[in-house]
Amino acid sequence: MPIDATLTFSLKLVKWLCKNDLVEEIQGNLEEYYLLLRTEKKSFFFVRYWYQVLHYMRPSFLQLFKLKNKGPMFNFNPKIAIRNLMNHRSTTIISLLGFVVGLTSVIFLYFYIENELNTDSFHIDKDQIYRVVRMASNNTGDVYPVSPTSGPYAGALANDFPETVQSTNRVLFERGLVTFEDKSFYEEDIVFADANFFTFFSYPLKKGNPATVLSGANDVVISQKIAEKYFGDEDPIGKILDIDAGDYKYTVSGVFDDFPTKSHLRFDMVFSIDLFDSFEWFGRWFNHGLCTYIKVNTPAEADYLESQFPDFMNKYMGEDFKRLGTQWGIKLESLGDLYFNEIRFEFPDIKHGSTVNVITLGSIALAILFIACFNYINLSIAQSYKRAKEVGVRKVLGVDQGRLIAQFLGESLVILLISVLASILLSELLKGSFNQFFDLNVIFNWQDPLVIVFFSSLFIVIVIASGLYPALLLSSFHPLKVLKTGKPALGKNIIVRKGLVILQFSMSIFLIIATSLIYMQLSFVQNRDLGFDKEAVLIIESNNAPIGENHETFKDLLKSSRFVKSVTSASGEPGGFHDNAPIEIDGIEEPVHLNTIFADTEYLKTFDISLVAGRAFDSNISSDNESVMMINESAVKSTGLSAEDIIGKKVRGSFWNLDHRIIGVFKDYHFKGLKTEIEPLVIISGDDDARIFAAKIDANNLSESVKEVEDIYKRISPNFPMSSRFLDDSIAQQYEEEAKQARIFTGFAILSIFLACMGIFGLASFSAQQRQKELSIRKVLGASVKQVIYLISNEFLVLVLISSLMAIPFSWYFVSGWLDGFAYRIELLNSWPIFLLGGAITAVVAFITIGAKTYKTAASNPSEIMRYE
Repeated sequence: MPIDATLTFSLKLVKWLCKNDLVEEIQGNLEEYYLLLRTEKKSFFFVRYWYQVLHYMRPSFLQLFKLKNKGPMFNFNPKIAIRNLMNHRSTTIISLLGFVVGLTSVIFLYFYIENELNTDSFHIDKDQIYRVVRMASNNTGDVYPVSPTSGPYAGALANDFPETVQSTNRVLFERGLVTFEDKSFYEEDIVFADANFFTFFSYPLKKGNPATVLSGANDVVISQKIAEKYFGDEDPIGKILDIDAGDYKYTVSGVFDDFPTKSHLRFDMVFSIDLFDSFEWFGRWFNHGLCTYIKVNTPAEADYLESQFPDFMNKYMGEDFKRLGTQWGIKLESLGDLYFNEIRFEFPDIKHGSTVNVITLGSIALAILFIACFNYINLSIAQSYKRAKEVGVRKVLGVDQGRLIAQFLGESLVILLISVLASILLSELLKGSFNQFFDLNVIFNWQDPLVIVFFSSLFIVIVIASGLYPALLLSSFHPLKVLKTGKPALGKNIIVRKGLVILQFSMSIFLIIATSLIYMQLSFVQNRDLGFDKEAVLIIESNNAPIGENHETFKDLLKSSRFVKSVTSASGEPGGFHDNAPIEIDGIEEPVHLNTIFADTEYLKTFDISLVAGRAFDSNISSDNESVMMINESAVKSTGLSAEDIIGKKVRGSFWNLDHRIIGVFKDYHFKGLKTEIEPLVIISGDDDARIFAAKIDANNLSESVKEVEDIYKRISPNFPMSSRFLDDSIAQQYEEEAKQARIFTGFAILSIFLACMGIFGLASFSAQQRQKELSIRKVLGASVKQVIYLISNEFLVLVLISSLMAIPFSWYFVSGWLDGFAYRIELLNSWPIFLLGGAITAVVAFITIGAKTYKTAASNPSEIMRYE
């Protein structure tokens, strides 16, 4: 078994720190223990191993670090360093606590960022893989990418560019009922793909040959989790799965393992896509419902290919573009860019990350670590008063400055070493809770050599950054002056101390302001009137043949229930899927690009959408079931007509052979959420291809209402479980990423304030101790306890005020950029109290911290203190 970086690093640490006569024996024991843990695959491997390493770092095992030509009194000795740290217990605890919290935060955020940046990095040909995306446009001329393409793209690209396109693969996302014997589950994460899926990508297989595992038209490859779910401990290979209640049968031909890193694709089962080749609709160019991937050798070839795309599109769709009066192009999106690219319309099964989140969280991690370092530097400077005589005596006895620097740096090293080990242990223990609270899936990969390099480098930087300045300061004291007065002359160092405190509080105030404004925006989008009723609306998917073929019966049964107030069927719901097509309107020269929904006569009523002009669909008028439509105010505005003038206009559209008449205008509503402006929308009569049912149920009896709907569903489609969701939950999920961001900001804002207050606590304690004599005299002269506390607090509250002035501009700049992602947003100028609130919260917390610590000094008997001063 090869020796990995963890073992190598620990053996070097032992060789460096332990006595020479013990090194060989300790290293041998550690190697045996390491191999034992690896062989037996023990849980908490890393924690167990480093606990054992730490076990050997006992004082009796540690060697002395001798400097040449000097006696042991002047050596750097870990025992002396530990003794000094014990003597200044409160300062040591604050420093340790700060570093442990800071390093634990860095560990979590490092692995989170690493997971994000390494998405899809395990694919062998990751630099050659590209996704084909369409470039659509709207009425304003904006061109934007959308991911769905249709079945013919892959074959046509491979056929037209055989020397450039090395291979292609299509991935189609589906859901379905999967059954094996008495086990039946509705699976959400299913994909259909071409036979070369496991050689095109590099998803690891536990069982099966990547080249042949999907070669059969009825082959399916499943995850280990699915294998255990359906087959337990049995070998799944060769087992037959029934899909959609026996409509299709697939044979398990392989099992894939956990992915080495995150992937933009999410799936538990991969079926052969050959089934769809038999459907006529799958061969249409305009039937966009899958992702198309291609492989090209170099970026230059990809550029060349893109230059050929206009001719390619005209070749296959030129006539259709002329007929429809619209046109779109295609471009290539590299696999390396795919995860962080923003795309207007994306499949829900494809994951995307946020570059802003990565940069922001990385900055927060560094900010928290800086706060911990500032605490240590500040407390070390404060401690210099207490250690001035020690330094003076050492210098008088002949110790030079270099040896003193080595001693003080050594003490920093001891604190950091303990902090690092404690942070690793704490991060392993809290990993599950962290992932759960922040809704993340961070994986710790301690075996990655880059992790060792990063944290080793960070360790060295922190030792130098936090330990070098205090070491230089302490070692620079003039011995005669110190021994005469008992106090060092700190001079400009007070400015440094205050500067570091200001930076600490600036970071905390920045996080408080940013967190508060993000929550305000989330509250704004959640509470804003969207123009439709989202409460107690149950969305039910029409995802199987029985429910699709009997949708009128299903609706009639729902309407007859006392728990259902109204029900509609449509191709999509507000916040959900909306198609887009050019539509010709009588009297308007150019076709208008409109978002489209096909719906029955109850759509406006169920979602409580207001009508502005004309009338809504009427079930009592037979023509309303197939040849009329309603448009929104934005659509009317795009035509330049008034709402009254557009009523009665004839409308044609080649996409669906439309020949309809406009009968009504409804009020604008946010059918795409608050991140985009309201676009033109048309509701077309007809629900033959309805994807969803929406039932407005009794809000006072939600559980009974849902059960009633489920019972009715079961009567129509007994073999399929009902797939449903509440509309308000679906809309809230649109802002899940922002909500997650707010939770992370909140957590780390609290941490930063806590660390800053720990530093203030130590400094206030020191300040109170140094000014005991002055405070006692003030008390003798009549000062009250409150006045004494105010005297000490005032010094720090001024620093908080300065910090606020520094933090506000940065907060404004950051939040303003973040809000640019919303078309509808809060006004920062109207939110000015939040900018003051950040400083006020910090000032109150700091005042409480200082008051708690200085109360004892302020309330003490001045005569007792003056007797010993």
